[in-house]
Amino acid sequence: MVHSPANAAVVSFTGDGNFSNVTNCSGGSPGCSISADKNVLKMSGASWPTGQPSTLTITDITGTNITTDQNDYVIGMITWVNRATYNTDQNFNVQYTFTLNFTSPNNSFDSQVFNLNITQPTNPTPDNVFNISQATLNNLGPFTLNGVTISDIHFAEYGDGWYNGSTWKNPEYGTSTLKILADFTFATAAPPVPEASTWAMMILGFAGVGFVAYRRKRAGSALPAA
Repeated sequence: MVHSPANAAVVSFTGDGNFSNVTNCSGGSPGCSISADKNVLKMSGASWPTGQPSTLTITDITGTNITTDQNDYVIGMITWVNRATYNTDQNFNVQYTFTLNFTSPNNSFDSQVFNLNITQPTNPTPDNVFNISQATLNNLGPFTLNGVTISDIHFAEYGDGWYNGSTWKNPEYGTSTLKILADFTFATAAPPVPEASTWAMMILGFAGVGFVAYRRKRAGSALPAA
């Protein structure tokens, strides 16, 4: 039996990330920097011949008018472009904050702060983002929404890198995206209970069927024997 949603719940949200508080990253040329919108971390050092550094770029996610169950729905994203750079700080720290804010079917939000440690070892060893922990992400929420359950919030890597639950690695010249995914499950309603008038009509109908069957049986019994 197919159940319909218990109500007309519509989910809308924003998944917002930002970088802040870079430390131990001023010795390179150039040093680390964060964009004005706090969505891009430029790591120290430069590549040849463009002079571009390696970058971590946050993509903020807006979800609107979600009305059906969703599996592994993207609620957050960081893309890492790892260039072969020189004059780098090989070990530094930065904070990454992720905030999930629901505005429909009702307001509910929470944030988690990740104290990242980033290393840029000498090539060809892959670079690392440490402490981007699934255990920390597990503390996001819980979110109490009317008629909707948010569950299984987790990181998943796409691209050239790999992720083991706490450390994100990316080889030289690699592009890796770490997505934050979640499941949305809408409540279902049981079949509607008939109204009192409907019950009365059903009872009368059953009684009528029984009466007709009874009359047929009696009529059959009254026939004379051959």
